[in-house]
Amino acid sequence: MSGVHPFFKKNRQTILSIALFSLALSALVIFLPKDRKFKYEYQQNKVWQHKELLAPFSFSIDKSASVIKHEQDSILREFSPIYDVDTAVVSAVLDSLAHSLSVHFHETYHEKKAHTFFQNHHLADFYSLMRSVYGIGVFNTQKSNKTLIIENGSRRSRVAFSRLYSLHAAADKLFAAMPRKLQTSEVKNILYNILKPNVIYDEIRSEKLKAELLSRISEKYDFISKGSIIIQPGDVVNAHTMAVLNSLKKEYEAQRVSMGNTVVILLGQVILILTALIVLFLLLSFTHIKVVRNFNQSFFIIFIVVLFVAMAAIANKFDFISIHLVPYVALPIVIKLFINRRVAVFTHIITMLVIGFLAPNSYYFVFIHICVGIIALFAIGNYYERRSLFLTAAVSMVSYIVIYIGFSLMENGSLVNFRIGDLLWFAASCVLLLTTYLFVWIFEKIFGLTSDLTYFELTDTNHGVLRELSQRAPGTFQHSLHVENLTEVALQKIHGNVLLGRAAALYHDIGKLKNPQYFIENQLSGENPHDKLEPMESAQILINHVVYGQELAKKHNLPQQLCNMIYSHHANSQTIFFVKKQKDLHPNEPVDLSKFTYPKLHMKDKELAVLMIADVTEAAVRSLKVYTKEKIEEVVSRIIDEMIETKRLKNFDITLREIEKVRVVLVETLINVYHSRIAYPPQDKAATANA
Repeated sequence: MSGVHPFFKKNRQTILSIALFSLALSALVIFLPKDRKFKYEYQQNKVWQHKELLAPFSFSIDKSASVIKHEQDSILREFSPIYDVDTAVVSAVLDSLAHSLSVHFHETYHEKKAHTFFQNHHLADFYSLMRSVYGIGVFNTQKSNKTLIIENGSRRSRVAFSRLYSLHAAADKLFAAMPRKLQTSEVKNILYNILKPNVIYDEIRSEKLKAELLSRISEKYDFISKGSIIIQPGDVVNAHTMAVLNSLKKEYEAQRVSMGNTVVILLGQVILILTALIVLFLLLSFTHIKVVRNFNQSFFIIFIVVLFVAMAAIANKFDFISIHLVPYVALPIVIKLFINRRVAVFTHIITMLVIGFLAPNSYYFVFIHICVGIIALFAIGNYYERRSLFLTAAVSMVSYIVIYIGFSLMENGSLVNFRIGDLLWFAASCVLLLTTYLFVWIFEKIFGLTSDLTYFELTDTNHGVLRELSQRAPGTFQHSLHVENLTEVALQKIHGNVLLGRAAALYHDIGKLKNPQYFIENQLSGENPHDKLEPMESAQILINHVVYGQELAKKHNLPQQLCNMIYSHHANSQTIFFVKKQKDLHPNEPVDLSKFTYPKLHMKDKELAVLMIADVTEAAVRSLKVYTKEKIEEVVSRIIDEMIETKRLKNFDITLREIEKVRVVLVETLINVYHSRIAYPPQDKAATANA
């Protein structure tokens, strides 16, 4: 057991990488379906690129969803709901009406003698008309159908709705038939309140009949015998052939798979997923090896890949949800926020290829989501305001529409079959994209990473420690602003992490808050407190500003990478001025250079290298008496050459070509900052006084 721990410690990174790789492979294979996949790819109105295809078994051709929908609509248009006739209604209505009218005439009504009552009041014609109206039928619920089925006992008849009376129409007709002396508002109200329908809608039986009629629609319309020729090489996949191929694919993939076939399918999936992960690993290894070596970043990439494959698999299990609902555009955006754009592109492409195994139309899915994801990634640019995400969602939606139209034109030759419903899923996906930034903070806490959003927020100079720096050490604060500007333009030139560089430049000297008066940029009175100290004491005060700066950064919960850059931004350099002063004051004593040397962490970030160069060159150029192009070029070149000669830049991930680009852009920027001013002629005293 004693040898296990040293071995693990020595090979920790390799072991963790293998474990992570295996975990990702297992998770991705779990989410892939274990049924057989149809091996042919095809598209409507395109030439069949495979060999002659014969029917491997007999099968029926499925009707398209649009055809089935058309047949359903046709049945529903001609459907007649069922109504029952209540024969007792007319007698009850006549009796109630006679009773109400007798009260109106101040008479006593004898129950169940409506016919006598109407005859005594010369309403025999009205009585006959009412029985005639109810004989035809009175309803109060009209459906959107043209006809209805009336069941009266054992008799069933189909009648047009237009032949029947609604309650309102029956009341108007009967009221108009009354003698003029009875056509009063009171009698009208009595009539309207008493009338009831005798043709009653039977919802249960109507819905049952409707379901029965719809169930008779066959989903098949033709039959293909085993061995029949389906399509030959060079043939164009027309609408009929497309339906045959879709039916064959459905039947083929629906067939039950034996245990032996399941194992074979699983093996094939392992090989394909393993290949995809190896390709991703190779892409990252040859372009961003530090991402592969960083376990947190590698784990984060694998997690994002598995997360989106899982969401696609879940969406694909439900018939009422489209696989296109998942906001795939969020994947490259999130990767970019935490790492960089190139890694985001690689990860997005590989993930979409894996999800393609799940999608009904693999080529269509992979093409549209890879293209839109990359377009959105470049649309968001380097802006991190909330409005940029809305802009990206809008660009993504436009891209979806354009590509979808392209597919429709290619497959159908027109936009006749253009389905707006498909675009609604893309629209919903773009809406879900707007929630991306909500999960960034969660990912930061889980994986210990820092997103560009956080660095962007930290560049706000109203942040606590920066505000304190501007108040207590204004000279240092101004120096930091200049260094931030230089670092930004240099990193833009060599494609580094601009936001990380800006944040590091703003915070790199916060340690000077401990003794701001001991740093020359803050000495306004001209008095230098170092004159009263021993050189070693002065050196320690200067060196301690990186130590205290790191402590202050941790106290304010700044990201760990920022803390490390604050601590290392002098990268093992020496306080040369105080070394020389020590030698001058104590010529016979050996100098302990360790007391005059800044500490250093093992870091390779090119952002730190650029910060070091910008920090030293800004201070050196600012101390010049005369600012000329030649002088600035000389100072910048001398400082960079010294850093190269002393190997301070040796272990950083920055090339000599990139260093040369940094030198050129720093010279240009410093010349613009410290350019010579125009010497204006002196004004007369009167003009000056009135100014």
